[in-house]
Amino acid sequence: MIVDIHTHVFRPEPDFGPKLQADLMRCGVDQTVWGNVEERHLETTRAADVAIVFGLRASATDWNIPNENVAAHVSRAADRLLFFASIDPAEPEFMDELEKCHQQLGAVGVKLAPLYQGVHPADPRCYEIYRYCVKHGLPILFHTGTSFVSGVPLDYSRPVHFDAVAVDFPDLRMVLAHLGHPWEGETIAVVRRHANVYADVSALYYRPWQFYNSMRLLVEYKAEKKVLFGSDFPFTTTADSLKGVREVNTILANSGLPAIPPDVIENIIHRNTLELLGLPNPKLL
Repeated sequence: MIVDIHTHVFRPEPDFGPKLQADLMRCGVDQTVWGNVEERHLETTRAADVAIVFGLRASATDWNIPNENVAAHVSRAADRLLFFASIDPAEPEFMDELEKCHQQLGAVGVKLAPLYQGVHPADPRCYEIYRYCVKHGLPILFHTGTSFVSGVPLDYSRPVHFDAVAVDFPDLRMVLAHLGHPWEGETIAVVRRHANVYADVSALYYRPWQFYNSMRLLVEYKAEKKVLFGSDFPFTTTADSLKGVREVNTILANSGLPAIPPDVIENIIHRNTLELLGLPNPKLL
């Protein structure tokens, strides 16, 4: 089974505030290439058997995607989509939002983005979320690594900070997105230490040299079993990401550098993600 653990849905015009729009413009992000994000999501995620779907709530960087909209989108293909609630610890009623998403909207996991939200992962507000997730068996997918957003501390997104969280919450299932790029080494150091901490390879293949080196580090540390497949739709698609991961060795040409073993690549793509994270199989619901 192929599970795409990292897909977004949103409607840019109502969901993106002026600060975010300015950041996108500054970095030359062309939003028109996304087309109708919701319709394209339903179409392109068919390249996987199951896709995890979330929005993003982050008042510090002007992401204002309603969880209700994401849950409604997931209901359109409930046999293959799973809803993760985005919770912003900087919002006054963030725990009420978490409870509503879990108990009323059917969220089976949580998306947190310390960098985007301007909240350190060790903040007491985050610890409230972690306690709730442990109690109810909800995994958390964290944005880790860099981003184009401005005005918030990049340090909040360093993978090493999640090591202390894993020590304090050993039963919390965590996924560190994007292999924490450009701190892939930190991410590998963290995931190999903790039984319930994983990483995903979303949004990496289109930096081929960096991606190859990251995969070599995984092999050399024997940590590839802790890595899950993800795309980062709509910034890429499930099918393009599958192709990109499978073509990681293309950059080697005749260099003589060691290739990433094919079984490592295919095992990441076909990882038993739902079982590892304690998630339901929507095809059986």
